Amino acid sequence: MEIVLRAIHDRFFEEAVIPFLTRAMGDAPGALEELLGVLGDEQSRFLCEQLLSSASPGGLSTLAPETWADLVDRLVFQQWREGAGWEIEGHRAGYAGDWDEALHLALMVEQPDYPYANAREARAARDAFRLRPQTGLGLASLVAGVWEPFPPFPPDQIFSTQGRGGYFPKQGLAFADWSWRSASAVAGWHGSLPVKLERLLAREQERLKMPSLPERTELLAWWAGKAPQPPPLAVVFSGLGPRAPGWIQELGVICGHVREAARERTALVSLVMKGVEVRI
Repeated sequence: MEIVLRAIHDRFFEEAVIPFLTRAMGDAPGALEELLGVLGDEQSRFLCEQLLSSASPGGLSTLAPETWADLVDRLVFQQWREGAGWEIEGHRAGYAGDWDEALHLALMVEQPDYPYANAREARAARDAFRLRPQTGLGLASLVAGVWEPFPPFPPDQIFSTQGRGGYFPKQGLAFADWSWRSASAVAGWHGSLPVKLERLLAREQERLKMPSLPERTELLAWWAGKAPQPPPLAVVFSGLGPRAPGWIQELGVICGHVREAARERTALVSLVMKGVEVRI
């Protein structure tokens, strides 16, 4: 199971995609007509027109599933720019990695009491988090598919890759196999990462009962993108076994994607992949 993180155009998603998906839940033909008015991309317009040609009054159940999946894939996961209407400017590289490992790393950073050093307890915590993820945990919440702010539609009904999702208006909780965060939220993550990474190293220093961590400066430089590669480990995370260097490497890659999105003022979208099919 993989997770993909990709930078997307913040204003396009907020001003075009969210209103479109919200209206499509109850009035798919009206939503498609409205979307046609702002799109300049010919293939996306063609998909809209195909859906309109066979749509009946009502919501998503009136639409052809395969064509709907193609349209949503373009709207949500492609890189858009503003021109003569919104247009696609091509694919953009993103992060792709093992979902369980990405969640493990995100929880290490975001949740101060996550039991990362105990493999059994950490796995139980991740499994529980996937089934009922928490809001307010930054990157970890995104990786788990939580929607913040709470959306006006159930995101798992837009599409699903593995059938995981929940929509609880009273609790203000919605999660699915995909999610997004605004550019302002991503910028906030980037600003708070140094403090959270320092906190993680402080936990490790306390766990190892050491007066100092020799690799602290080099590790923070790698995670902040100020060093070309992570340091060889003598002590830090040495108690976590042979996978520790890989975790440090991967965390640096994830931090790099957050840093790049913050610098370019883009939003981030996440998708949990299971094979290549999307179940509508």
